[in-house]
Amino acid sequence: MKFAEYGYRSIVENEVTNLKGLDEGDITPVMYFELLEASEDEISKAIQESIAHIDATVDTFCLLYGIDLDELYADERIHELACSLYFDLCDYTEGMIDEDIEEAITELPFATANAFFFLCKLLIDEEIDHDFLMEDGLLGKGLQELEFMDTSNNNVAVLYDLVRQIMQMNLQISEIYLSRDNRNL
Repeated sequence: MKFAEYGYRSIVENEVTNLKGLDEGDITPVMYFELLEASEDEISKAIQESIAHIDATVDTFCLLYGIDLDELYADERIHELACSLYFDLCDYTEGMIDEDIEEAITELPFATANAFFFLCKLLIDEEIDHDFLMEDGLLGKGLQELEFMDTSNNNVAVLYDLVRQIMQMNLQISEIYLSRDNRNL
């Protein structure tokens, strides 16, 4: 949802500026996706690709573990844990969105890859040290650890592939913005 929201904001900021005046209450998540799909912008396409990678992996992960997402979303304890992890990993991206949409969009795939990296670690170690969350993640020593992660567990391998794909999306989005900046010089 955040990918779609950020994509929507980017499109409104750069392509369809007449939508800037819409009241926040009038904007629905469906609009995020509709505008994203209608855009021919390279960033919009990269965001859609990121969403497709995530959706495919979540679907595969649910099949592997027999997870019913509706049931999972209804579990208050899981919801609280997920919110805590989400805010720890993505809070800095949220802060960027109003200041610099390009930087926020560039960072979102990295933050997402970081979340899936921790899910890999959870599958391998059966725990996450919440006190060292940022230090142990891809912003810290986790980036080196990723290269040597044991992917013999098929469930870890599926997530590992997503981490790599999403990190590639981070690089792709960065390169799109860099090439735009170079053209504008």
